[in-house]
Amino acid sequence: LVSIGRKFNVDEIGLEELGIEKNPNASIKTNQSMQTNIPNIYAIGDVAGKWLLAYTASAEGTVAAANCAGQKTEINYAGVPNAIFTTPEVGSVGLREKQAEERGLNVRTGQFLFRVLGKAQAENEIEGLVKVVADADSDKVLGVHIVGAHATELIHECALAVRLELTVTELGNAFHAHPVMSEAILEAVHDVHGLSIHNPKQL
Repeated sequence: LVSIGRKFNVDEIGLEELGIEKNPNASIKTNQSMQTNIPNIYAIGDVAGKWLLAYTASAEGTVAAANCAGQKTEINYAGVPNAIFTTPEVGSVGLREKQAEERGLNVRTGQFLFRVLGKAQAENEIEGLVKVVADADSDKVLGVHIVGAHATELIHECALAVRLELTVTELGNAFHAHPVMSEAILEAVHDVHGLSIHNPKQL
C-alpha cells in the first residue's frame, strides 16, 4: 500500500482573477461560514482544506447553502469521527492520550477487550479493544478509540459524546442492550473509574 496524498485541484478556475485568497497549502481560505474573502463566494470540501472527508464536505455544503439563503450559521467540527475500513476496522474520535497530555490536561483512561463480550464470542470477532480518554478534573470524555469488528459503526455513539461534551459518568449511565458489541464502550467508560466488573484486570 502506497499513500501519496492529495493535491487541491484549484488551478485555472479563476481564483486569482476574482482575488480569492488561498492558504499556504493552496487550499481556498474560508471562515466558519465556509465563506471566502469575497462575501458571496463559498468553498466546501477538499478545496477548503479542512477535514478532507466526504461527510464533513456534506456538512460544509449545508452550512454554505444556508448562508447563501440568508441564514447565519457556522460549521462545527466537534466530534468528527475517523473511520478506517481495514481488517480489523479502526474508529476514532477526539483526542488521543498523548495529545491530551500535551495540552496539559490531567488524563485518565479506560480500556476493554472485545474477547470478554458475549456478542464478540458469538460472532467469532474477539480481537479488538476500546480505549476511552477522559479529563480527570472535569470527567469529560475527550476521545474514544476502537480497533476491531464494527469499529466504524461503534464510534458514532462516542462521536456524539465528544460533540456534546458528555462526562464519563453521563455516558456510563446510558443503557446498552445485551448482548451487543457496544457494551465494550460501556465497559471501557466504566473502567475509567475502575468500575468495569467484566474487565479481566479487575478480577
